[in-house]
Amino acid sequence: MKKNEVGFILRKISTEQFATIEIDLSEKENVQLGFSVNFGINEENRIIACSTRFEFLAKNSPFILIHIKCEFDIEPKAWENYKNIELKKISFPKGFMSHLAVITVGAARGVLHAKTENTKFNQYLLPTINVTDFVKEDISFDLS
Repeated sequence: MKKNEVGFILRKISTEQFATIEIDLSEKENVQLGFSVNFGINEENRIIACSTRFEFLAKNSPFILIHIKCEFDIEPKAWENYKNIELKKISFPKGFMSHLAVITVGAARGVLHAKTENTKFNQYLLPTINVTDFVKEDISFDLS
């Protein structure tokens, strides 16, 4: 395995939060989208978690909230390749972490569609998002 390759599998998708809130929206209403992405690890099980949170807002009030978490099992050799024992850290390349974020955003897009299908909220879709704007550098985690 090359240093830049990270073997992984998608292990779990969780809907951490989902809500639709009734508000009066005209068809010409300016809708804004708030987005965040976060990462965490489970060192013992070699898991990276990626969470994305979206808020659709109109009139400064949220009317759709969705928070999705994907868990990825990392191959043992890859996990060990990215550990720095002296610094007690593990760091993964930004390109790989961006890839995990893209998968998680895609999962959120599917969950949003499934949960709003046949409702008036189904017209609100997650746009394509350039996650490299959010993952600007390698991501490091402290090890216990």
